[in-house]
Amino acid sequence: MTDVRELLPLYALGILEADEATIVDQAIAKDAALAAELAGYQSAAAQLIVPESPGPEVKARLLASVGGGRFEQRTSRMASLFDVSVDRARELLGLIERPASWTQEMPGIALVHFDGGAAYAAADCGFIRLEPGAVFPSHRHVGDEVTVVLQGTLRDSSGRMLQPGDELVQAAGSQHELVCEGSEPCIFAARAMDGIEIGGVSVRPNKPSL
Repeated sequence: MTDVRELLPLYALGILEADEATIVDQAIAKDAALAAELAGYQSAAAQLIVPESPGPEVKARLLASVGGGRFEQRTSRMASLFDVSVDRARELLGLIERPASWTQEMPGIALVHFDGGAAYAAADCGFIRLEPGAVFPSHRHVGDEVTVVLQGTLRDSSGRMLQPGDELVQAAGSQHELVCEGSEPCIFAARAMDGIEIGGVSVRPNKPSL
């Protein structure tokens, strides 16, 4: 049987299995000398570990790695919108938090493109970010387009104001533009079957493997 004292350094570092940690907890509750010895190890461990706040890029990667970050509540909706698993939807939402995921297409407009599931293999799928006051130019929908707002206030050319959680469905052949209202950037998810046309020219992304 392992001597409890051999477990104390590992306990101080927080790397014991749950059952072994329980053994230590029970032992130090009964033995003041063991508790004092553990306190010494914990003090030494604290001096070895220097806290450091992660930079913006590292923080964003951490948020992406653990899930959809601040948009976690939209996971199921994104899974349905893009025909992907819930886990994949969570991963995609996490990309929003990563500056490196975005491609600046024109001033005030950035995009993240990715592939949808089998049902939407022909669609352009992604996230769009508009800076305050930016306009996504007037475009024609080759197929139907579905937009779901994630952040900010988006104004459709019809005059409709869209808030987070709102959905806008555009039929094939329809045309509109979108304006980011208010003081914060607008972020929305979009799925456009067969892409869009701007000024009569087909606009299709080169989609990286994200």
